[in-house]
Order: sequence, then C-alpha cells, then structure tokens
Amino acid sequence: MTTLGPSLVFQNAYQLSSILDKHPSLSLSLKLRGSTDRLISYTVCTIRQLIQCSNQKASYQHMLLPDLHTFIRHVYRQCRLTPTVLVIALIYLLRLKKNLHSNARGEYDTPYKFFLASVMVSSKYIEDCVTHAPSIYRIVSPLYIPQELNAMERSFLGVLKVK
Repeated sequence: MTTLGPSLVFQNAYQLSSILDKHPSLSLSLKLRGSTDRLISYTVCTIRQLIQCSNQKASYQHMLLPDLHTFIRHVYRQCRLTPTVLVIALIYLLRLKKNLHSNARGEYDTPYKFFLASVMVSSKYIEDCVTHAPSIYRIVSPLYIPQELNAMERSFLGVLKVK
C-alpha cells in the first residue's frame, strides 16, 4: 500500500481544480465518483495512524473482519457513499486524532469502528438525514448490531467534544 505524498496530493488537487474550472456545473462528488481508490487508500492510511491497535484477533467478531482496505471499500460501495461523505469523515478523523490521548491504545477492530462512526456522522452532517445509516447497519449486521453502532457514534462524538 502506498501513501500519498504532499506533492502527489497537490498535483491531484491542481488537476481537480482545473476540471472544476472547466465544468462548474458538476459537483465534486460526481467528478470523483469513478476514481475513489486513492481516496479509500488515503482513508485507510489515516485511520491506521490514529491509534496503536492490537494485531491479535481476540474474538470471533474480529475473525470475521476482512483487512481494513477491503472493509472500507466494501462499505463505501455497498452503501453508495459519496466521495464528499468520505472527505468529511476524514476531517472528523483528523479532529479525533487531536483529541485522543497520546498513550491511547485500541483493540483489533478499533480502526473499523472509527471508520464506521466517522462515516455515520459525516453522512448525517452532509445530508441532514439518516439515509446511509440503515444501509450501514445492514452491511455490518453480522459484525455489529445497531445499538453498538449507535454507541460507537456517541463515543466518537464524545471524543470530538460535540454537544
């Protein structure tokens, strides 16, 4: 897995900016819909850098989890998320990192929970409704029940100090 360096990010941002200038009627989400692999990879790298987590799959639930990249790509595609939702989720994740204690540690599935909570919060912020929540519940139902997802979201907002 490769990470996006500052020069590559700047280059991609410049290219995107020139596309937006040529076609102002298109939304950013529509323009990026076909090329989300880099955004998903960047999201995976960001989440992995948030907190040190155990590599041990301690529960049956952990055994069911695919690798993080596959999980994020699957949720993204199956729930029909937009790139905008993912970018807002990244912003929330970066805010989360600022509020986490430097010695914080997580379980094996903590990165998965961070992703799910950030996507649920960002989709509600973007769309001002719960359009994606039922599809997220459905996709991850073998792993997490709705009450667990709601608890993840509340904890996530608590660390972000959102009232």
